[in-house]
Amino acid sequence: MQKPSRKLLRLSPDLEASLLHAIVRGIVHPDVVSPQELSKPGRVVLVSCQALDPPTRTFHSVLLHAVEVLGAPQDQMAEYVGRVAASEAGVEAADILAKVRDKQILMELINEAGMQLQRGNLDLALLGGVLQRDSGLSRHIVSVSDAVKDGLPATPTGLRLRSLPILSAKSGGLLGLWAIAGEPGVGKSALAWQIALDVAKEVKVLFYDFENGFSVLMDHTRTIFNGELPRIRAATTNIYYRDSIRSLDADLATAPAPALIVVDSVQKLPASMEYRRSSLDRWVHRLEYLKKRGYSVLLVSEVPRSQYNADAYIGAFKETGEIEYSADFGLQMLPVPPSGDIAEAHIVKNRHRPYKGFAVNLKRDEKRVWLWREVNQNVEVSEGEDID
Repeated sequence: MQKPSRKLLRLSPDLEASLLHAIVRGIVHPDVVSPQELSKPGRVVLVSCQALDPPTRTFHSVLLHAVEVLGAPQDQMAEYVGRVAASEAGVEAADILAKVRDKQILMELINEAGMQLQRGNLDLALLGGVLQRDSGLSRHIVSVSDAVKDGLPATPTGLRLRSLPILSAKSGGLLGLWAIAGEPGVGKSALAWQIALDVAKEVKVLFYDFENGFSVLMDHTRTIFNGELPRIRAATTNIYYRDSIRSLDADLATAPAPALIVVDSVQKLPASMEYRRSSLDRWVHRLEYLKKRGYSVLLVSEVPRSQYNADAYIGAFKETGEIEYSADFGLQMLPVPPSGDIAEAHIVKNRHRPYKGFAVNLKRDEKRVWLWREVNQNVEVSEGEDID
């Protein structure tokens, strides 16, 4: 018996632009979509992407290929490619498309079963054919016993924080999505920059700073390295600074996984004033998605005024409820009065290790005040390595 033919998807203009943006940037492979699922100019862009090698594939080279090689109208293609280039959601587009396809196959299955029941002839083989088309629903499932027959997977271990050995040990290293929360002025940004300097010895870092500005951050860095420019340059070779996150998709090509993405702070991300909370939640989802591609993410968050001088609390991330669910590791910094030179570091979430609650005191270095040191009873922890 002939299997029912699969209906092709017709992508919305926004999803099409996002997906093609990701393909041009080399974030996803061109084969994730069929030309028949795209609009006419979308097909031209896809064919151009398939013809160009990823290192030479840019929005400009795609436009040139579409016009000069494929003979597409220049004005129409320039407008369309410009819209694709301006799209900001290319990172998640392939994942969204996969979910839509899975939903489509479920609907096909329900419709086919309904028609068969009306005819009084349920054909299980034909229904099985619907499921066996290239969808995530058709993947073979195995028992846990079979999955571990050759041994258990390694314990998840992240990027080591050399200057913060206690936090590194209690967290298992920086892995997945981290979030640091605290009151204004407690030292969250300084800790985030210190972590960036730590892991930049191993991987590239994309540092999105909406709080301090480059000059202020470099002034802090001057203090950390005693003003020694060769040390500063060596420590920041793998760090890429931005004061806007709108270039995220393009930046990912510069810093492929495994890399660290730092956002300081969540509350300064571009967001709709009318739907601010849902806008920030979508940003958290978008950044969480990057874990699937092998990135680590560090989010810095404010706490609401109701949490000032309060105990550490997993729900203390301001204006978004998604961080507490999405984060693999959550840290809240509580100021220790009166000097402000010491902050208590409390683990409020820890997916990869069994440690929660108070972790360690952090104390500003007496000479390099923008550098945190782990202390125990106000005595420095000797195991912590220097930042460089």
